[in-house]
Amino acid sequence: MAVKTKLARSLALAFGATALTLGMSSTVLAQSNTTGNVYGAVESPAGATVVIENLDTKLRRTATVESNGRYLATSLPPGRYSVQLVRNGTVVQTREVEVLIGQGAEAVFTTQQVQVVGRRRTIDVSNTNNGAVFTSQQLQNLPIARNVESIILIAPNTTQGDSRYPNGANSFGGGAVSENSYYVNGFPVTNPLTQLGYMELPYGAIGQAQILTGGFGAEFGRSVGGVANITTKSGTNRWEVGGIAQWEPKNLAASQVDIYYPKVGAPNTAATDGTLYRRRSGNETDRKLLGFNVGGPLIQDKLFFFGSLEQTRTEFSGTNAINGLRLNTASNIRGWEDSETDTTRYLVKLDWNINDNHRLEYTGFGDTSKKDKYLSGYNYTTGARNGVTGASEHYKNFSGETPVGGIVNILKYTGNITDDLTVTALYGRSKTKHENTYGSYPGVNPNVYQVTYTSTGKVPGLPDPSPNPISGNVPITGGEDTVESARLDLEYKLGNHTIRAGIDENRLSSEDAGVYRAGGGLWAYARSAQSPTTPIALQNVVVAPASGGGYGLQGYYVTETKFTSITDAYSDQSAQYIEDRWQVTKDLLLTIGVRNEQFENRNGEKQKFMDIKDQIAPRFSASWDVNGDSTLKVFGTAGRYFVQVPTNISVRGASRSLFTSQSFTYTGIDPVTGAPQGLVPLVPAPFSTNNEYFQAKHPSTVAAQDLEPTYQDEITLGFERALTPDITFGARATYRTLRSTIDDMCDNRPFLAWLARNPNVNTSKWTGFGCAAFNPGEDNTFLVDFANTGTNLTEVKLTAAELGFDEAKRTYKAVDLFVEHPFRNGWYGRVNYTWSKNYGNTEGQTQSDIGQLDVSHTVSWDKPELMRGKYGPLPNDRTHQLKAFGFYQFTPEWMVGGNLLAQSGRPKNCLGADPTVPAAHSYGSYYDTCFGRPAPRGSEGRLPWTTRLDLNLAYMPSYVKGMAVRLDVFNVMNRQTVQSISEQLNQNSTQTRLDSYHRVLSTQTPRYARFTVEYNHKF
Repeated sequence: MAVKTKLARSLALAFGATALTLGMSSTVLAQSNTTGNVYGAVESPAGATVVIENLDTKLRRTATVESNGRYLATSLPPGRYSVQLVRNGTVVQTREVEVLIGQGAEAVFTTQQVQVVGRRRTIDVSNTNNGAVFTSQQLQNLPIARNVESIILIAPNTTQGDSRYPNGANSFGGGAVSENSYYVNGFPVTNPLTQLGYMELPYGAIGQAQILTGGFGAEFGRSVGGVANITTKSGTNRWEVGGIAQWEPKNLAASQVDIYYPKVGAPNTAATDGTLYRRRSGNETDRKLLGFNVGGPLIQDKLFFFGSLEQTRTEFSGTNAINGLRLNTASNIRGWEDSETDTTRYLVKLDWNINDNHRLEYTGFGDTSKKDKYLSGYNYTTGARNGVTGASEHYKNFSGETPVGGIVNILKYTGNITDDLTVTALYGRSKTKHENTYGSYPGVNPNVYQVTYTSTGKVPGLPDPSPNPISGNVPITGGEDTVESARLDLEYKLGNHTIRAGIDENRLSSEDAGVYRAGGGLWAYARSAQSPTTPIALQNVVVAPASGGGYGLQGYYVTETKFTSITDAYSDQSAQYIEDRWQVTKDLLLTIGVRNEQFENRNGEKQKFMDIKDQIAPRFSASWDVNGDSTLKVFGTAGRYFVQVPTNISVRGASRSLFTSQSFTYTGIDPVTGAPQGLVPLVPAPFSTNNEYFQAKHPSTVAAQDLEPTYQDEITLGFERALTPDITFGARATYRTLRSTIDDMCDNRPFLAWLARNPNVNTSKWTGFGCAAFNPGEDNTFLVDFANTGTNLTEVKLTAAELGFDEAKRTYKAVDLFVEHPFRNGWYGRVNYTWSKNYGNTEGQTQSDIGQLDVSHTVSWDKPELMRGKYGPLPNDRTHQLKAFGFYQFTPEWMVGGNLLAQSGRPKNCLGADPTVPAAHSYGSYYDTCFGRPAPRGSEGRLPWTTRLDLNLAYMPSYVKGMAVRLDVFNVMNRQTVQSISEQLNQNSTQTRLDSYHRVLSTQTPRYARFTVEYNHKF
């Protein structure tokens, strides 16, 4: 079996390399990604043992005290523990600690011979991670939304992603929004197709949330951004039931600001400049949530159950984001939207303590969202709605309309084979099914071409129907994603060393992935801003609209676009790691780890087209307890991190795809379908800039040979100091640099030049070069089927200079400062300030400038001209960020909480058409050239600062123990700052300016209130 073979190889590496790695260890004290440690020292170790007991489940571990007084108990489930010093069978001292995931809890025993309960130390000297851990109690008391994204965004070094990406797609430490990993109880829940977003739990089932933005050890991989690591609650020895009801009433929410056309100042935009684009002030959102949980012992001290169920209904009423625009002729039919989104999330958790040394866990959870949307007419002049349904749309787990979840089942075993050897094994499987259907109504037909018009593209007097209510590209209904994951970890303690080794395997598949142009295609009506007899760039030619006659004599033309990329996609991911922890002295911990990752991608015919091995990722860290009493920690980390290419690269990059455009003049428009009549081609034939004519793609030709994976190097240095027993202050400096990336290039000119240097190559049947994955800025070797035989491939070696691309560059520099007060004396608080600089010529796997969803095959690197002027501040650059949150219980019955965000704005860009690029290679308005001059990245300034204050008030009546009533108010000051804008200036490859240039795409959510009533009862 492949897993067994790789495990054997990994363990041979691990234990065979021990002699070389003594004196160094992993970066996180060797704890598992779902457990934590208890460690410490006994002043007089002779004859002493330490017993660690979970206060809620009575799980017990006995730790051996070494001759130097140190002890360590690893792989402990999160929770509250009693740490007991035992001499001659008698407990002489006791400490109580809380074990957090990925962290160590310290308990130190002196020679005092009385039993005491100790206080948890505020600094974990065993931990060098960047990030934060939040407990369920903290999350309950803070005024934040009930989702994982809200937890991520209060951690340092995190930024909300572009509004065009799915909810939950965020940037960690300057990385792209697809470059992160997400786990629930050790199982990967990242979206397998795009790596954008993740599955979620019932919020009330979250036990702890660990948000890592760097410095993580060899156990974690497949991320150059960060990690969101969630563990669930479990049952205890006391039965507990609880319920929650929440309501976000629409009547207490502030109105959204309307969106206006920007003042572009061009003759063709004079009619729209500064006028209303979309009315949002009448939009209303009402949200209700009901939840229930129950947990307790099925068998006392042995078998525990926890279950949770939450259902959320979101009702929206307002102008539709596509059809409900002032100048959209469909607004009178389907401009108003009434929709209901139901999200159901559940968790079932079983924990079986077979005995104190062997545990078995089962986790099953589901995350399913359904949306029903009904569209009716809206009159912008009168503000009236006609109430007649003109279209309906129905979605399930559909990105862009609902959260994308699925069904997950996980089984995990933990065994303490001896006092020194611990084994953990995990297997899990997830499945997600996507559905999208559309209703048919009079005048509505989702099976005909889409129709769009520019603001000047309508011929006066001609009909302008738009019967297809769907816009853009959509998947076909019934697509399905599946993930199977298995991992095995061993941990062995040898003197002052703790050695861990492990292996994991992921199998990903996406059936019926990809998208197609809804209705089969698009008719886009436009008018040249120049004289009808003046030639303009259309596809691969320069032609005057008047040359086609018809309405072309007045400058009008129409472009037909077809697109489809529907296929299956597959990927296999493997990794092995080894790490060794060396406690050099009682105050100095050195660590080293190394991780080796592999991944392969296969196309719709299951043919392998990308196979990347030997992704060697060294990790090193050091932690120094300067004063020897956990009051001052100095630490540093260094490591290399890799991220795989998602399965969707095979959707368009390695499987059949069609993407063509052709422009025409016309003499009329069908009054029912909106299709043009009397077509005369201005462009001789359908043209594809990327040679996408739905031809088969040989798996050896769609990616360069011997690709380097996407990876970056990171160094951090910091300290934490206990200013007082209750206040901790710290600082950390981070430097990250991208070393290599994978994207696609679609430029045939280097291959034509190679053929000119090699004239004897037979190209009589060559269909041309389309696109291929490559390493930008490096020498690349391609295999090309010039003879179109399918077998006789020619090796084409091209240098970086011949390809014409600069090296991929992205750096992230940050300084973090924080001060924290743990929950003592009735209050908790933390303030984080981050100064950062995120610069380069590539964001990474995504392109937020245009909100492109094609991860790892963006427009950015398709042709060299597209990269001119691309170096500068990247979309996720926020120079200053201040995050402050906390809560204060000023009486046993009353508590207040707050959450403040203040961050500088996102860089602004201008993307225009470059007239110097030959028409056959032009991509339209994607170049950093505007108004006849270069427009380097970030040269348009920045969006305004974003500030948001959230507050809450909780009442916990003493006469009803377990009840809490809360009021949360979000965005108290109702600041609706612009978050993103449209940055494209020109219409296609012409110099005609778009009326949408720098139009607002998204703003902060207006002020709204949330009422909560919660009751929990312990028996």
